[in-house]
Amino acid sequence: MRKTLLSAVFVTCLVMIVFSAQNTASQELRIIVESVALLDVSNSSASFEIPQEMIVPGAPIFLQNIEGGRLKYTSLTEAGSLRKITASLSDLSLLEVVEIGITVSAPDSGRGKVGVSSGRVLLTADPQPVVEGIGSGWIGTEDADGAMVLYDINIFSAEMLVDGVVNLEVLFTLTEG
Repeated sequence: MRKTLLSAVFVTCLVMIVFSAQNTASQELRIIVESVALLDVSNSSASFEIPQEMIVPGAPIFLQNIEGGRLKYTSLTEAGSLRKITASLSDLSLLEVVEIGITVSAPDSGRGKVGVSSGRVLLTADPQPVVEGIGSGWIGTEDADGAMVLYDINIFSAEMLVDGVVNLEVLFTLTEG
């Protein structure tokens, strides 16, 4: 009887172990993140007008705080890698008589390492960093999200300025570095 009872207990324990091992399972979940570098500017154009009341006889013309919209970007990098946003000017014909400065503020919102402002930078044909130290992060999609772009313009001479519209293109690039 003892043998039978011991055998029954042993079989019961063995059955419980076998069946309990089958009621759980595990799975490995891999999240594969590829490098991403996306950049957009909220305003495709910025315009300003030189009003007559700003012109002082004999003095150069200086305009500041010209809003250029917001830079919105997403960056996913390898660990330890950093990116920057650069700005450059496509048309240099006016740079003899005009100085164009750009300031891109640090983003107010965002998640991750969204970088810091480089301060005021003069636009040239060579890409100049305007936001540096960008790692993995994103800014957001709302209208108020992003890094504010402000221009200032110092007109040294009126030689090449004529009545009408002058179009210049500023190229923003999210790049390694």
